[in-house]
Amino acid sequence: MDQRSIMDAARVLPVVFVVVNMVSLYLIYSYYHLIPLLQDSKSYHSGVIQTAVFNGITVMMLLCYVRAVATNPGNIPSKEEDPSWEYVPDQAVQQPKTKETKRTGERRHCKWCAKYKPDRCHHCRVCKTCILKMDHHCPWIYNCVGFRNHKYFFLLLLYSAAACNFITISMIPTVESAVQQNSAFAQMFLVLFAETLSAFLGILITFFFLFHIWLMLQAMTTIEFCEKNTKQQSYGSSVHDRGINGNIRAVLGDWILLWLLPVSPPTGNGTNFSDPEADPFITRAIEGDRGPRKSRAKADYAYGAYGAVSNIKRFSRCV
Repeated sequence: MDQRSIMDAARVLPVVFVVVNMVSLYLIYSYYHLIPLLQDSKSYHSGVIQTAVFNGITVMMLLCYVRAVATNPGNIPSKEEDPSWEYVPDQAVQQPKTKETKRTGERRHCKWCAKYKPDRCHHCRVCKTCILKMDHHCPWIYNCVGFRNHKYFFLLLLYSAAACNFITISMIPTVESAVQQNSAFAQMFLVLFAETLSAFLGILITFFFLFHIWLMLQAMTTIEFCEKNTKQQSYGSSVHDRGINGNIRAVLGDWILLWLLPVSPPTGNGTNFSDPEADPFITRAIEGDRGPRKSRAKADYAYGAYGAVSNIKRFSRCV
């Protein structure tokens, strides 16, 4: 087995670690907490409610985890799909405009993928490809977090924090009972282990989730946050800001009723974020001395979709 195969196998270990922790917490919580509640007539109704809530949160967490792992975060279109992204200067091909450029003013390109980079796109050396709207590479899901799976990762944090905090709070009486009644060592150890692990993970994931909420509201990715921190720029000056409503929809999708479900990700292809008119939720107009004015757009084109604005303008001229 060569070194590359060993490294690839090692990258699976964080996923195995996560799955083992999920299964362990689920079994311990169910066996030592939920089942005793259901067997006692005095706590039966409370046990039914806690069982339903816990299993509901767990199912949502597992669905989000599978989708975050299995969904391709998004790659630069191939030459067959859109030749304008190929790193071959060709005046005959119209090149999409981008806000992010080199210091020389030239378009950014990836020397490994031999393609021009869209805005918010970065090359992942672990995945060995360029990722659209890359947030970061997450070893815990064996995948990058990008344009197409950002929603699933965000919801994974939500339901993971909810599950851990729910275990921590609801299991306190069980821990007290195990300690006071001097239960068997195995039972006491497993109950204390589950309580400690869930409390630690709950605090950690909750703060991480709050950080990602702030990033979403600021229209930033983790990489863009780090870049601003390195360049000592203001965190409230993202060029991709579309207002609170637009920023949320850019991560959780267009339909508010589906925001908390691992379905209906944001529309678009994630290759263009440069034209403010290409925002289906917020547009900005300048009115003399009054500065930027935000209003709801009535267009049907999608966030991150290149070419939508030019098509609408062409249609308006024909009419």
